[in-house]
Amino acid sequence: MKQYRHSIRTIAPDYIRAGVGLAVTAGPIIIVPISEPVSWTLMFLVFLFTVYAANVVIRHASVIEMDETSVSVCGPFSRSLRWQDLEEMRLKYFSTRRDGSHGWMQLVLKGPGAKIRIESTLGGFADIVERATRTASSEGLFVSSTTLGNLELLGVETELFTSSNGSR
Repeated sequence: MKQYRHSIRTIAPDYIRAGVGLAVTAGPIIIVPISEPVSWTLMFLVFLFTVYAANVVIRHASVIEMDETSVSVCGPFSRSLRWQDLEEMRLKYFSTRRDGSHGWMQLVLKGPGAKIRIESTLGGFADIVERATRTASSEGLFVSSTTLGNLELLGVETELFTSSNGSR
């Protein structure tokens, strides 16, 4: 069984974004007297950054375990998916630049009662994508053309087919 986790180096930028966001939104509420509408707006933003920070902590505390029979997320919100139960696989790319040159990928695996999302900042992401692709291919799953294009960008060999209407 292989274990994968986010290193502090890969997740530190998310911690910094959460901390700066909380400081910029909570700071004025605490330090400066402000009008009620501005205060409510800032409190809403504090809430959003708190949720984001909690998500970062959960990702950092979680460990992805993978073997020949299953993939699991172990941590605060554990879930597991047996490879033979894989029903859907999506590989999405989120660009941070208009020209698409920078960004990250997210692998989404769905099965009965389980949905696992894994971001490309995770060490070993390519290994998990390759294993999921092998399973999807052997199970005859259809994937979106977007997923096929993203697999090609990662250099993953595949014999997957797209759905007839190109959806998902």
